Amino acid sequence: MAVAQFFDFGTFVVMVRQHGSAAEANPLVASILDDFGIPGAALAKAALVLLVASVTLLLARRPDRYRDRISAALVFVAIGAGLVGGWTNALTIRPW
Repeated sequence: MAVAQFFDFGTFVVMVRQHGSAAEANPLVASILDDFGIPGAALAKAALVLLVASVTLLLARRPDRYRDRISAALVFVAIGAGLVGGWTNALTIRPW
């Protein structure tokens, strides 16, 4: 999950350096970027990864089938979001 999220962040940094904050489609992220720059966006991304990992670990501490499914779904969504975000950033960096 962390690798997918940092793939998203790495491509985000390159995209923003090439095209500016207007290239970011997420208005919350664009606002963080405008107000706090790349360090603020990095801190927000790291906080998000830590939050998702913490919630996943807390759910996994007491195994039951519903918590396991929720935990797996949370990680699955986080990985998917990171991969899709990184891919769309990469397409903006170098359109095919």
